[in-house]
Amino acid sequence: MNTKASMKELVKVGKKMVSSGLAYSTMGNLSKRTGEDMIISASGCMLEELEGRLVTVSLDETVENEMTRKASNEINAHRKIYGKTDALAVLHGHSRYAVIQSLIHKDKEALAPTDLESLHFMKEIPMVKGDFGSNELAQNVSSALVKHKGVIVRGHGSFARGKTPWEALTILHVIENSSFINYMIELSRK
Repeated sequence: MNTKASMKELVKVGKKMVSSGLAYSTMGNLSKRTGEDMIISASGCMLEELEGRLVTVSLDETVENEMTRKASNEINAHRKIYGKTDALAVLHGHSRYAVIQSLIHKDKEALAPTDLESLHFMKEIPMVKGDFGSNELAQNVSSALVKHKGVIVRGHGSFARGKTPWEALTILHVIENSSFINYMIELSRK
């Protein structure tokens, strides 16, 4: 898929993330690997308005230039995920119930999906910590994504990897659905 087609695909996925409640306002980012580079959303842009707001940057962490300075604040997390996994797409959302679960269960290392559909995709969803844009977040998320398709960052949202942006989007949906179902089960037991 050429760069122009990849950008069009990311624009569609960004709109879908927002319309599905997986991201809002300027909260969230996405990328797609293109050889030794990646296309990534620019810092501070709204995912439902990505036209003209995607930049191409090197996957090499030592490269710093005008484009890397325009890229999402989570550029390091995206680079590390591509460096450690076979991912071709990475999405970062800020869905409500994933954040709620990470704040309610501060001592849990993972969220266990309970519904059969979610279990089909993931047996557990790791929960890690790290401030946004930090090296700690990049390291913790990328390490968790070596063995898992998705991860929740405490108080910050979720990351998902996939062979395509659409596969990563499915994982974000699974994380949010699992978080919602677990939250409702917990409420019903009170």
